[in-house]
Amino acid sequence: MIPRAVNKRIRLMWIAALASAGWVNRKDVVRWANFAKRAVRQRTARPLSDLVTEAKVRAAVSSDPVLRRDPALTDLAVHNGVVTLLTSSTNWPDEEDHLRRLLKIKGISDVKALNFADS
Repeated sequence: MIPRAVNKRIRLMWIAALASAGWVNRKDVVRWANFAKRAVRQRTARPLSDLVTEAKVRAAVSSDPVLRRDPALTDLAVHNGVVTLLTSSTNWPDEEDHLRRLLKIKGISDVKALNFADS
């Protein structure tokens, strides 16, 4: 049996580790939270298969270290098998290196970028 003092310290270390991981991946956490809010609001308007496909695409973006931490990637949307990446840079994305993984997801036919550059 673990003494209470040790148990409290371990719990505090876990909380600190989770907070640190959340801070390091804060952009990705915000994108997932916005997706969850939008999915709840649109649960009757969009079919479940579209939401599942979008979740798969978001998981692929989250698992790619370059796409996950890219400051130009604002958000993404999936409609009828087409992934639209919302970006804030005119010279993004590099389709050869980063977007092949998204095309391998079942149900995705095309990936395109919609640039919202400030110029």
